[in-house]
Amino acid sequence: MLIDALKISLLTYFRNLGLYDYLAFAWLIVTFLMLIAFAILIAKRSSALSVLIIILSLIFFAASPFLIHYKLNTLLRQNVTEITTVKKLVFSDTLIVEATLQNLSKKPFKRCLVQTSAIKQTSEGGIKAWMTRLKPIANQSILVQESLSPNELTNIRILFDDFTYQGDVNATLKAECY
Repeated sequence: MLIDALKISLLTYFRNLGLYDYLAFAWLIVTFLMLIAFAILIAKRSSALSVLIIILSLIFFAASPFLIHYKLNTLLRQNVTEITTVKKLVFSDTLIVEATLQNLSKKPFKRCLVQTSAIKQTSEGGIKAWMTRLKPIANQSILVQESLSPNELTNIRILFDDFTYQGDVNATLKAECY
């Protein structure tokens, strides 16, 4: 379930790469290659330092795409989501999550991938609340294909069909807009 949401998120991200995304990933590759070339050059003087630089450059190469994605989303594609209501229908196995999505960036959005997770409602905080978010009851991803101008607000309704959980439910919402 979580793997499918990650796959949809990555595919949507790669389909909507922009100029700054390409520049950031080109910078990443060039920097990685320069670090490897530097490690090769100093390998004759100090093999331990060369191995350390190679290990650090591999860590840099593995962690940087996540940091680039996060930074570009906060700088260029900033948005705010807020859940307004979470309703479990009485006579149907359906959960309805209503939310708002606001564009806080300076450019209009053409599409947004909204990922919603239904989680068990817990009164406890800390690690227990964090653990319930790791294993949601249900996940739903929708692609909102409407133009959203800067500072514009839109309402979103997400339906979870065949939702049979009987306890109290809360929801989390995340949106990536392009």
